[in-house]
This record gives sequence, structure tokens and C-alpha cells, in this order.
Amino acid sequence: MNQNFIQKIRSFNRFYTRTIGLITKKFLDSDYSLVQARILFELNKTPGICAKDLVNRTGLDSTYLSKIIKKFEKDCLLTKKSSSKDSRKQKLSLTQEGQNVYSSLQKISNKQISFLIQNLSKEQKRILVNSMETIEKILTCMDKKSNFYSIRSHRPGDIGFVLHRHGVLYAQEYGFNVEFDGYVAKGLAKFVENYNPAKDHMWIAEISGTIIGSVAIVQWEEEIAQLRWLVVEPTERGNGVGKKLLNEAVLFAKQNGYKKIILWTIDFLNAARKLYSNAGFELIEIKESKVWGKAIVEERWELLVSSYEASCF
Repeated sequence: MNQNFIQKIRSFNRFYTRTIGLITKKFLDSDYSLVQARILFELNKTPGICAKDLVNRTGLDSTYLSKIIKKFEKDCLLTKKSSSKDSRKQKLSLTQEGQNVYSSLQKISNKQISFLIQNLSKEQKRILVNSMETIEKILTCMDKKSNFYSIRSHRPGDIGFVLHRHGVLYAQEYGFNVEFDGYVAKGLAKFVENYNPAKDHMWIAEISGTIIGSVAIVQWEEEIAQLRWLVVEPTERGNGVGKKLLNEAVLFAKQNGYKKIILWTIDFLNAARKLYSNAGFELIEIKESKVWGKAIVEERWELLVSSYEASCF
């Protein structure tokens, strides 16, 4: 494990806990600790929850949770009721007083966050929230197939982002140098300058406003299109994003009079090659090149658009 990564994460943890006041004994200057406030949140969210489920949701020690529940009972914040299905289980719910305490903590917490971000621009707020969502997604190892993503046409600002992510990802994953940035930039500039909506199109995949992938169709010849700039963020791979983007591109070509689609890829891009093969593309040509600081084997693939069926993969 890279020690620099560890120190950066620990530094962020210290900064965040200090910034929102989590290191104080009482949460938001109330009579309750942060852990107790979390239990109030869970009780308000799920009235009638049992102690075992609270342990599973919060990761708290059952003995520690029992002490909190006893305190809440003493403060008249919580009621217990035996489960009709299992009398050994106690269903826990907030009293009206408990709901009032929870509501008060919510208002104070919302006010604190509003104050914290009040001087940020709209774009800074978007970046902040998207970054937090990314951290949560990565660390909780969410089931990728449960993610909801959308696909839209490109708009101002997307071209630069596609260039940036290609440069970053191909450098990190395959060791390409900055010459690759120039190659991608030239192609994207030509796409913009010669853009014909009847023959060219770019699609952007995103989750909650965060771009996670892209692909484009550009005219190669009168009846031949080229598939370009297919990329999916590492955290979203295996989620069907690449398949959906490819499907959109091929259907566009089919609907706009193209008879063939070509693409160039590299022999070690195994996931992309499998995607193309499953969609019906065939390997037509290979050539060795020394570009972008690497010795590579480039591959040309082709698809007869008439043979493509969206349901085939």
C-alpha cells in the first residue's frame, strides 16, 4: 500500500471531522453525541425497527447500542413494543418527544451545512457533491448493476472533458505519453469543425451529473462511419455502460444511411475487443506501430450495419 495514499486519506479525515465538528463530545452543541444522533436518524427513518437491525445498519456493538436505547427510554424519546411475529423481539420507535429532538437536530445540521457552503459557486457545489458521491460509491463497493445512469447528446464543455479523461486514463492504465493527448485533440477538433448532425454524433453517459463515459460516430466515407472515443470510467466498468453507448452509436449509423462502421483499437484492450466482438464487429486488419511512447499493435474492426441487432448482446 502506497503510504502517501494512506496519509492523504488520514489528512482528509482529520480535516473533515474538524470542519463539521465531529470531534466534539456533543453533536452540534446538543445533549447528544454523534452516535446517538445517528441512532435517532435510523429510528426516525424506520419506525418499529428492532435492535438487531440497528446493529447491522450502524455497525455498533450490541452492548453499546443497548446503553443508548436505555438512555433514550429514560429521556422518553423511545418506546418498545413486542413484535407480533416474534415476542422475543422488541420493535423500537420514537415518541413524539423523540421526533421533536430529531427534528431539532436536523434543522441545526442543515443550517450548519448551508453556512459551510454558502460562499461556494454553483459549480463548486456540484463538484463537492459529486466528489462525495464518488467517495461513497468506491468505499461501499456498491452493486454496479444497481447504478442508474443516463445517456445524452454532447453539449458545450463535453469535448474538453472527453479529451482530458482519454489523456488521464490511457496514461494511468497503459503508459501513453502526452503525444496521445495531441492525437485525441486533433480528432475532436475535426469532429467539432466538420460536425454534421445528420452524419456525426457524440453520446455522454453520466450518473447524477457526473460523466462516466463517451462514444461518437463520425463520417469516414459517404456510407462508412467510424466509431471513436469509446471510454468508460474504471469505477463504472462492468455496469453495461459500454454496451449501451455502443448500441446508441450503431443504431444512429443504421438510421442515418451508413452501411458499415469501422473502428481502430489496440490488441491489449481486451474488454473493448470483447464488446466489439459481441456486437458483431470483425477483425479485418492489424499493424504494428510505435506511437505515444509505446510499441503497440493496432487493430481495425468492421461491422456491416445491416447485420446488427440491438438485442444480440
